Amino acid sequence: MASFRSDIVDISYEVTGEGAPVLLIHGFASNARVNWWDTGWVKALSEAGYQAITFDNRGHGASSKPYDVSAYPAPEMAEDA
Repeated sequence: MASFRSDIVDISYEVTGEGAPVLLIHGFASNARVNWWDTGWVKALSEAGYQAITFDNRGHGASSKPYDVSAYPAPEMAEDA
């Protein structure tokens, strides 16, 4: 996975396919692999002509996992996307 810096964390992401982009955001206590890859969504979207963009939210999967609760405010998590 590639990554980028957002605020104080590194966010891991993957881009698959070409076409109109679709950003897939996983839920709490999960990650992009479990929600979007293992279920076939990324494959289906890319085969349908879309660009699937997945990322691991801060504190999940391959992204940074700060231990300070103040690192997880909703506005910053929205900016990560």
